[in-house]
Amino acid sequence: MNPTQFLHIVYFLLALSRVALAQNSPVGARSAALGNASVPLSDVWASYNNQAGLAWLKQIEAGAYYENRFLLSELSSQGLAVIVPVKKIGCFGLNFTRFGYTQYNENKFGLAYARNFGPIFSAGIQFNIHWIHIGEGYGDLVTASGELSFQVKPLPRWVIAAHVFNPTRTPLAEYNREKIPTIFRLGTSYAFHEKVLATTEIQADLDFHPIFRAGVEYHAIEQLYFRLGFSSNPVSPTFGFGLQVKGFKLDAAAAWQPVLGFSPQASLSYKFGK
Repeated sequence: MNPTQFLHIVYFLLALSRVALAQNSPVGARSAALGNASVPLSDVWASYNNQAGLAWLKQIEAGAYYENRFLLSELSSQGLAVIVPVKKIGCFGLNFTRFGYTQYNENKFGLAYARNFGPIFSAGIQFNIHWIHIGEGYGDLVTASGELSFQVKPLPRWVIAAHVFNPTRTPLAEYNREKIPTIFRLGTSYAFHEKVLATTEIQADLDFHPIFRAGVEYHAIEQLYFRLGFSSNPVSPTFGFGLQVKGFKLDAAAAWQPVLGFSPQASLSYKFGK
């Protein structure tokens, strides 16, 4: 198989599985294990999934993740995130994500800011720079996008959240008026018990059918979490676990797609200070 044929296969898989990072797929193994129903969550990965969730965090935290989509290194993604809460000002975040391989890769640099307005409401924004490289002489493309989000806590254990990626419909290329997708996510989570958290969300954009996601997290003991979830269109079950030791958090997850197979993911983060 020559490089051009292989590149065409990768493009086909991108279209089939919606894994391109220009579409702002949810990030983090905790999110993946919960079926990617992550818009109501507040952790370091909220810098990708819903910046408003950063507003509730109180300590500096850094994290890294890796996903091997369908066990193909050419469809792998990896990234880094750092968040810095500043008292009475808000929380700032930096993140970087890379998807693909040498002949095709998407790179996204994000700068986030989130703030709470009292104990019930928080809002977040993010500015992104996208750098896309296509081999075989096609060259590079650089563009920008934005994100808006909020979280509401009507009750101490109940969160309602929404996130919009690329609300301005930023163009991606002049050919065929191609644009970076605009994606809307609306979700909620509820802690039925101090050990059980359920989360759901729905995602919609202008090019695909809506996706429904749901997951359950069980805090078995102080250091250990178990998670199950699924997403629709097509139905994809997910599972995983999390370990928390002092300031370290290690999460692992896997999703199964009925046509393309398994996608394992792992993330590691560290929270500075007590």
